[in-house]
Amino acid sequence: MRGPTMIERLRRELGRIRVRLLVVNLVVLLVPVAGLEFARLYERQLLGSLERDMTNQAVLVAAMLASGLDRGLELDAPEHGDVLTQAARHTRTRVRILDGAGAVVVDSHENGPPEGPEPARPVLIPTRGARGHGPSSADLIELAERVQPIAQGARERWSEVLDRPEVHEALAGRRAARTRVREEPPSVFLFLAEPIRRGGEVLGAVYVVRSTQPVLVELHRIRSGLIRVLVVASLFTGLVTLVLAWTISRPLGKLSRAAKRIAAGERDIVVPVSGSGEIRELGASFAAMNERLGARLRYISDFAADVAHEFKSPLTSIRGAAELLDEGAADDLEARRRFLRNIELDVARLDRLVSRLLELSRIEASSEAMTVLDLEALAARVVERCASPEKPVVLRYEMPKRLLRARQTDLETALLNLVDNAVRFSPPGEAVVVAVEGGEGGEGRKTARISVRDRGPGIPVQHQGRIFDRFFTTDESRNGTGLGLAIVKSVVEAHGGVVTVESAPGEGAMFVVEIPVRR
Repeated sequence: MRGPTMIERLRRELGRIRVRLLVVNLVVLLVPVAGLEFARLYERQLLGSLERDMTNQAVLVAAMLASGLDRGLELDAPEHGDVLTQAARHTRTRVRILDGAGAVVVDSHENGPPEGPEPARPVLIPTRGARGHGPSSADLIELAERVQPIAQGARERWSEVLDRPEVHEALAGRRAARTRVREEPPSVFLFLAEPIRRGGEVLGAVYVVRSTQPVLVELHRIRSGLIRVLVVASLFTGLVTLVLAWTISRPLGKLSRAAKRIAAGERDIVVPVSGSGEIRELGASFAAMNERLGARLRYISDFAADVAHEFKSPLTSIRGAAELLDEGAADDLEARRRFLRNIELDVARLDRLVSRLLELSRIEASSEAMTVLDLEALAARVVERCASPEKPVVLRYEMPKRLLRARQTDLETALLNLVDNAVRFSPPGEAVVVAVEGGEGGEGRKTARISVRDRGPGIPVQHQGRIFDRFFTTDESRNGTGLGLAIVKSVVEAHGGVVTVESAPGEGAMFVVEIPVRR
């Protein structure tokens, strides 16, 4: 026999609950992963915003210097140095003013950085023995080349200010920017040169430079938070997957194995009921179903044994009579009549047994839907059919409601059996009383209580425990089959009710049927 293919095994594994739970939880991890990708986009936005701020600052300084020149101030005026120093303190930007020849005439950092030292370099994974606390210069170079298109040539040796390409561009009247990297932290710097014009003539340039270290610090905070979320989410996902697999997949696996054993024909399998919630309810329902199946199998086995036993006696009698007739008893007219009469009686008994068995089978296998019926009218019909002048039947209907949801044919059959039995055992002139009244069952449920009382000889105590068993009868002399009360019990249980008997020798018997009132 060909085994399952790789695709079939994969499809089967993907269909398992624990695999689906794992996939769902892994999808949850995409949230912090997407956050890391968003951080990369945010990084580009921050660096782009940083360059725009530097541009605006350079343009503003250039405009201020052009205005000062119009008022007769020189580029290297002390006032310019004070203003640039104050601006550098708040913007962390180094601003230098270059004259037309490219020489530095004013420097906001001439006496050191007024804004103070740069913040410590951020690290995501500290390493032992590393100098400082931050990424290597190679990492910063990669960052600069990735987020800034202007970072071409970032690995080259830094030249003097006058020899830098962006300075040449600014002195030629064009704004220029560049990114440079050095070995010592802070490592990545943005340079921007803005020309200073007056009347169309370029008189010098504003040269600004700013470290990207604050941007890296901010991004480090974002990335650190996202990585922590990712780690916690990964651990939580793994834990949730294990817990769910243990509480859901494991109980379902036990149920599946038990079901396979039951399907293979094993008997007396204990169905595991574990887990909680719907899983436990499923296990309990499956166990109840297995119990019902076992009871049904036992019922079928006992039923077959009872039928075989009940059919054996008349068949044996018929066979004996036929053999005696074959051996010569046919010559004796009286013996022949007697044997033929016995055969006729046994055949009639078999016919009654078959009819009753078919009726019992129909009731137990009935799929007829319950309908709303008039219980008083049904009881009146039963009383009318069973009553006679010698043995009257009295109906006492004391139930507040007349309507009941039930299977009309089956319920009428059960009541006919009960009333017919009572009439059969009642002495002449004694009335059989059929009483219908409201009752209350378990959990406060309303019931319809139907009682049938006769004044016959009663039922012996030793027989009361078996009175509802199939083929058990105390009325063989009256052609009883022992199936009438079995049919009553089957009908009542199909309606979710119970039937009981109360009897004392010489005082008659009373059968009580209680059926839940369904809305």
